Amino acid sequence: MTTASESRRKFSVLLLASDGSPAMDATIHIVRLIAQRDGAQIRVVTAVEPMPFVTPEGNLPLVPEIETARHDELKRHVLDQLARGAPESASWSVEQIDGRPDATIARVAHEANADLIVLGLGEHGVIDRWFGGETALRVLRLAGVPVLAVAPAAEALPTRVVAAMDFSETSERALAAAMPLFGDGTKLALAHVVPRDISMGVWPAWDDAYENAVRASFRELRKRITIPSWVAAEDVILYGDPARELLAQAERTQADLIVTGTHGHGLVVRAVLGRVSTKLIRGARCSVFAVPPEARAG
Repeated sequence: MTTASESRRKFSVLLLASDGSPAMDATIHIVRLIAQRDGAQIRVVTAVEPMPFVTPEGNLPLVPEIETARHDELKRHVLDQLARGAPESASWSVEQIDGRPDATIARVAHEANADLIVLGLGEHGVIDRWFGGETALRVLRLAGVPVLAVAPAAEALPTRVVAAMDFSETSERALAAAMPLFGDGTKLALAHVVPRDISMGVWPAWDDAYENAVRASFRELRKRITIPSWVAAEDVILYGDPARELLAQAERTQADLIVTGTHGHGLVVRAVLGRVSTKLIRGARCSVFAVPPEARAG
């Protein structure tokens, strides 16, 4: 059974994945807030994907000096950004590692026994947000711990949260894992989306029965998960496409965080993740907290 104690749980180890982009300013700020509140240990990793041995234009060999300069410039940029956003980051562990970002981040998180991976979601432009979301998705495919993708506009710990609930163990685990992140006075919408194709409105009695079953499931959920006193939770039933309706609910309520789980086990499921979770990460304008199918228990 998933539980969340009344006393606030704390994050012990955070892995901050930095690429030095402008979107990381907000991410560093949020990590700093968590560290100040919880006394968490911060480990920063910058993954440097190796360049090809030759230039794509003229097949000219890339001399080692070019690669060294690229590494040095990125490291300097990341360290400068950390110093501006978190002066105390001088005491944080900062590593620059060669390798694919997703695999590197997942591996270091495992080695550090991290409670949470924190990275940037991307800027508001379509291309920027696409690549920011894709990085989060790729990390989720490989990591065994929750991932927080921070929106560029994030300024504080979340206090307006939409949690996607399908009453599975995974969605409940995601909610329990996200609760330590919530700020005081958080308003939490426990949102379940009824797909329109359940009955298409042709049998009102079926619609009523389904909605009653959903409300009963919410009551049972509250018996399994203790909502802390600093969180005001409400049950929300939506109708339509799950991802679209959850994103719309987040927009309506000016949510600063969406919580979602991913489903299933095995290589195939981990390769594609849940369809709804993927759409939420790609489409959200606020931060997204997601747990992989086999997240390590906290």
